[in-house]
Amino acid sequence: MIPVNKWNELRARLKGDLYTGDAMRLLYATDASAYRELPAAVCRPDDSGDIRLLIDFARKMKISLIPRTAGTSLAGQVVGDGIIVDVSRFWN
Repeated sequence: MIPVNKWNELRARLKGDLYTGDAMRLLYATDASAYRELPAAVCRPDDSGDIRLLIDFARKMKISLIPRTAGTSLAGQVVGDGIIVDVSRFWN
């Protein structure tokens, strides 16, 4: 489990959005498949700098990044217990 202060440090450095509350995590816990897994967080990065920050954070915290865009999957590829990285918000 990642401490709250680490999430807050990451949030302060990102240009995009970082959600760790239950509501947004529940929205991203499913896709078009039958799978459901609550992610640790949801991030909507603003630029490539945010992506670099996320990669560095994930490496240090030993947590996975799960890329997600406008589409959805039918086999559970975009759900997991890591950080959902949804680029569809700012990268269109």
